[in-house]
Amino acid sequence: MSSFRLIEQAKRSADLAARYGGEEFALLLPNTDATGCAQVGERLRQAIRDLGILHALNPPSKLITLSVGGATHLPTGDKVQCTSLLEAADKALCAAKESGRDRLVMSGQVIAWPASIRA
Repeated sequence: MSSFRLIEQAKRSADLAARYGGEEFALLLPNTDATGCAQVGERLRQAIRDLGILHALNPPSKLITLSVGGATHLPTGDKVQCTSLLEAADKALCAAKESGRDRLVMSGQVIAWPASIRA
């Protein structure tokens, strides 16, 4: 059911919704800036929450929720590696999960810790 909600957000012919692995999905939105990406992510997050599917092991809501990591790239003439965009989205997803789940974090909101501060 959640994959159907994801596909609903891929509204334009160039948009692509896909299962990335396990419980992870990807939504590619060409020609979409960070604001647009965040808007789509928030709509999707809220759509999953609105389903009200019970999940007793997910405190405190006891519902299935969605954590979203978003990343964008504006063409500058430089080649961008797909892996770097994917890594940025994955780091944002980890930040969303670590900061309480059921939220969206864009890659620009992730603060990189200097190596000297790491535990």
